[in-house]
This record gives sequence, structure tokens and C-alpha cells, in this order.
Amino acid sequence: MGDSFYPLLGNNGYDVIHYHIDLDVEPSENTIDAVTTLTAVATEDLEQFNLDFLGLEVSVVSVDGVEAEFSRDGQEMTIQPVEPLPSGAQFTVAVSYSGTPQTIEDPGVPVTLGWHSASGVIYTASQPSGAMTWYPNNNHPSDKATFTFQLTVPDSVTAAATGLLSEETSADGLTTTTWHMDDPMATYLAAVYIGDFERHEQRLADGLLIRDYVPRGSDASVRDSLAVAPEAIRFFEEILGPYPFDAYGTIVMPFPLGFALENQTLSIHGPNTIYPYVIAHEVVHQWMGDSVTADDWSQTWLHEGFAHYLSLMFFADLTGQELVAIMAEEHRELSVAGTSPPGAIEAHELFDFNTVYRRGALTLYALHTLVGDDLFFSIVRTHYDQTAGGNTNTDLFLGIVDDLAGSEAVSLVESWLYDPEMPGIVSGPTL
Repeated sequence: MGDSFYPLLGNNGYDVIHYHIDLDVEPSENTIDAVTTLTAVATEDLEQFNLDFLGLEVSVVSVDGVEAEFSRDGQEMTIQPVEPLPSGAQFTVAVSYSGTPQTIEDPGVPVTLGWHSASGVIYTASQPSGAMTWYPNNNHPSDKATFTFQLTVPDSVTAAATGLLSEETSADGLTTTTWHMDDPMATYLAAVYIGDFERHEQRLADGLLIRDYVPRGSDASVRDSLAVAPEAIRFFEEILGPYPFDAYGTIVMPFPLGFALENQTLSIHGPNTIYPYVIAHEVVHQWMGDSVTADDWSQTWLHEGFAHYLSLMFFADLTGQELVAIMAEEHRELSVAGTSPPGAIEAHELFDFNTVYRRGALTLYALHTLVGDDLFFSIVRTHYDQTAGGNTNTDLFLGIVDDLAGSEAVSLVESWLYDPEMPGIVSGPTL
């Protein structure tokens, strides 16, 4: 795909339409027996093509029901169908595989990625590269697809996935659940969770399903902490428009995590991150990051800068604090810590809190200060509306700023995004 930071992730030549991931999981042994089927369209004539897939033992690969030759070299699986695929042809690829998925190290993040097994719980956390540890895919956010998950696990545990639960059957001590994600989703946002969890559901006034998973027997304070999520959804709907998916929820691990992650429709938290700012941060990512996704990993400020600023706006509204004071403190902290410009990061700065989150948020705050409420919210809403369900980049955002606010606003945003020296802060809007 030619990604700036991950040149080996993703493959040209085809566009995935749908993934069907069928996983039989034995949690006590951390083993899987799986078949992932991709439905795709060739975008050029293909004598062979590649999937991203790392580890696990592959037994059979078929293309349109006919067994195909394949080879593997690191994360690259090369598949050669019996007959070449002409440009424009729709085809299916089924990969049968088994074993114990392994986590991977990624230089862009400080935690291991992919399929995790810990303290009797299995969970996936894949941003940016870890999805290829547990299912074969076209592992780049510029190729989104719909998903079906079919999870078979022992009756003693609960299985959940991103999307909507559509079916549940039990037989011979096993339970199979089927989940559908009918909106486009990047591969890194697909997730499954297996463990001793309780499911709690509610529907908001407009019918939106909220389903949360907490460790069985959790103190009531855990569920009480999650009650802020519907408030955050309503707050962000006022800014960005209707919630983009069919459901939302949070799954809380029974142990602390070094992160929280916005897996599409079902964010993952540890008990150490279920407080309002972080919950709101993962909620707003459903719009900015999940529905609208950067087309290159060098553009992560478009996810994290927006999420940090908008969730600070929510936090100010929730607590009655002045946004001006909060952003002044953000600027002070950043001045002390030092920063690089968020529009010109290096791979190791992919999720640097000061550079990407804080300075990204201050970029938006500076724009907000310059143009005022009405125009700022028009810019943000237009940015979301134009690429909802798809991909974006900084140039597209700057084009919207130029169209709606003019060259002075563009210059201001560019100074925050690209100048080595951080600009000064000015008095902000009263919200």
C-alpha cells in the first residue's frame, strides 16, 4: 500500500469486501482452529496475490473453492490461484489454519500487539499491525471491509466481538456466537474477547444499543463508571452528527492494561482506565479514527488530536471546568516536555502523547480560537461528513479549512502541524 511507516503492510491488486472469521477457541490451552474467508474484487489482473499473515500453521488455501498453491515468507503469504484472476473479478479466498497465536512487537507502540492470553482471558489489541497475528488479511486501514465473526468456545466462558450479536447456539458443552459488522472496518479494529464476563445491555432513547462486558462478580462501581459513555455519545453527536454504528459498548478486563483501545463498537479498557476522559476518548474515536480513518499511519494526529481535543471539551462540560484553563495547562505541559510537530512525526512517535495527542489537540484549539464556534464546528462536521466510512488525510482536512475559513486559518494550522518550534497560545473560545 506504500505506507510511510509500514511499507510491508497491505497489498495492492485487490479490494476486500468482506471477512468471515470462523474461530474455534480452546481458552485453557490458548489454541485456535480457524477458517478465514475473504471476499474481494481484483483491481488488476492477478496471477498471484498476497495476504498479511504471521505465525500459525496453514493447512489449506482455496480460491473460489479450488485448492491453491501458497508460500509464506515472514508476514507475507503469497497465493497462486489455479486460474489467473482478471481485473474486476470478484473472488473468495479461504484459509484454514490452527495453533497458538503469538503477539508481536511493533516499533510504533510500547505494548505488544495482536492476540493476547492472560489470567484466563483472551483479547485482541491490534493497532496498528497486530491483526495479522490471528487472521489473514489486507492489513492496512485504506482497505476497509465488513466482517462476520463466528466464535465457538466452551460454555464456561463468554465470547464477544466487534459488531452486533445475531445468533447464539449451544451443544455438547460448546457455545457458538455469530457477530456482524455491517459498516466498513479497518483490519486493526476487528476484535474478539473471551473470558468470564457478564453482559449488560441498555437502549438509549433513540434505540442505540449499549452493551458492556465486565468481569463476573465485579463491584457495582465498575458498571457505574461506564455510565458516562452514553453521555459522551450524546455530546459528540451534537458536534459530529449521529453515532456511526449500530451499537457501542466497553469491555473491562479483570486486570490493568497499559492502554485503552477504540476497537470498533466495543472498546477495551482495564479497570485503571474507566474514568470519564478516557472513556470519552474511546467513544469519540468511533467517529474520528474508526468511521473516518487516516489513509497512512503517519497521519495519526487526525485520530488522536481530534479525540484528545473533543474529549477534553466533553470533560470540561461534564465537570464545569473552563476549556480555556484546561488548554492553557495542556500548552504549559507541552512547553515543559518539548514536542515535535504532529504533522511530521517519525515512526517511533506514532502515539507519542505530547507530539500527537497534545499538540494535535492544540492545533485544533488554535483553529477554534481563530474562527470561533460556528465556523470551527462547521469545519469539523464537514471533515467528518466528507469521509465517514472511509479514509482521510491532512491535505483533505486543510482543503476543508481553506474552503470554509481561508488562507489565514490554513497557515495557522500548518504552523502547529509542521513548525519545529511550538507556537504560542492565545485566549480561546468561551464554550
